[in-house]
Parts: sequence; structure tokens; C-alpha cells
Amino acid sequence: MGGGSVAALCAALSAALLEKLLVQPAAAQRLRRIQRTCLALMPRDARAFSQVIRATRHSDRRRFQRSLKAATEVPWQVFAHAQTVQRMCRQAQRSVKPRFQSDLRCALAVALAASESARTLIHTNLAWLNEPAYTRMMRRRLQSTTQRNSR
Repeated sequence: MGGGSVAALCAALSAALLEKLLVQPAAAQRLRRIQRTCLALMPRDARAFSQVIRATRHSDRRRFQRSLKAATEVPWQVFAHAQTVQRMCRQAQRSVKPRFQSDLRCALAVALAASESARTLIHTNLAWLNEPAYTRMMRRRLQSTTQRNSR
């Protein structure tokens, strides 16, 4: 299990914890969907990164670039889901009873960990890839998602 899998697990755990605190069926359903998606990203991360390693061993630059971009998609999806969970945690602060606020803070902290882990992996992959146009595009996606979910 690598960093992308750990970030995905954290995002799934934060979604599961927040789900138990919410009473709105639509929000709970969205969190269940995020949880399932993030759990499915764990084995996908392992497969994607094994492709990167294989391309590196064969010294195939084009294959390496393709596989690293594909491997970067996993932490990108984790980042986006973790950002959504964070926003939902902030929105839930007024509706969650005081005795459950500690669980809410825990869900937020784990979502933050997932988000920051995924962001770190993305930036590491971008540095390794060393492709300026792709890097600019990914940084815009990160910034846009962060801004959208901070409202």
C-alpha cells in the first residue's frame, strides 16, 4: 500500500464518519458514494503506480509519462473527494449536536489529512514528470477545487 492508497483510505474514513452524523438523506447518500469511490481507488492506485515502475525499468520515456499521468489521477480524485468532505463538515457544524462535535472535528481532520496527502503526491508526481503544460493544468485544477470547496 502506497501513499495514494493511504490518502484514499483517509478520505473514505472521513466520509463514513461524517455520514453517521448527518440526518439529511441526500448528504448521507453522497458521502456513501464518496466512501465507495475512495475505497475503489486504493487498488487502482497500486496498479497505476506499478505501471510507472515498469515504465521506469524499461527506460521508456513516453510510457513513463503516460503512466505517471494516469497515476496522478488517483490522488487528484482523492483530493477532490476530500475537499468535498471538508466542505460538508464545515456545513454540518451548526446542525451536529454538541456531544457529537468531537466526531465532526475528527472527520474534518481526517479529510484534511487525505487532502494534504493527495496534494503532496500530485506535486511530487508533477516534479518527477517535469512537463510544464501538464503541471500548470493540474495546479489550476487544484486551485479551482480548493476555492470551490472553501465557500
